[in-house]
Amino acid sequence: MKRWEQKELARELRKKGLSYKEIRQQIPMAKSTISLWCRDIVLTDRQRARLGARYDVQLRGAKAVQAKRKAEIENIKNAAKLELQRLTDHEVKIAGIMLYWGEGNKTKHPGITNSDPRLVRFMMRWFRQVCQVPEKKFKAYLHIHSGQDEASMKQFWSMVTGIPVSQFGKSHIEAV
Repeated sequence: MKRWEQKELARELRKKGLSYKEIRQQIPMAKSTISLWCRDIVLTDRQRARLGARYDVQLRGAKAVQAKRKAEIENIKNAAKLELQRLTDHEVKIAGIMLYWGEGNKTKHPGITNSDPRLVRFMMRWFRQVCQVPEKKFKAYLHIHSGQDEASMKQFWSMVTGIPVSQFGKSHIEAV
């Protein structure tokens, strides 16, 4: 049986309310793999009752671990924000070079392509402070989807970048 067939069978068995142990009896696969494949499947109350109180305890434990990890990630993000505010000029220069290496345009005109406002804001700081690009030289182009409001998107990115809307070029509008 191919792996994708094993996955489909595992998902079908889980939808029927079987435990991971019961699924493993039919599919020789690690419990963690079966769990990963089936994690989005919601069991009915009847199926959960069949699996017993142990299932509810495991589910609560998993949710507690998930909440703890989410809080840890939030703490890391907050610490990183504070650290970004304390970067020396030299560190800003190095960080900008590395980001430009990964996100920057390498042909014709210098620029970056990214949808994370924090990264774009940082790179605008880098272009201004480190590269000393004059304000009149900045030009922004948006790549947006057909359902989005172009004017409000330009306004948003103007606030993020500090580039006046008058210096935005024609947007590329992607049909959805």
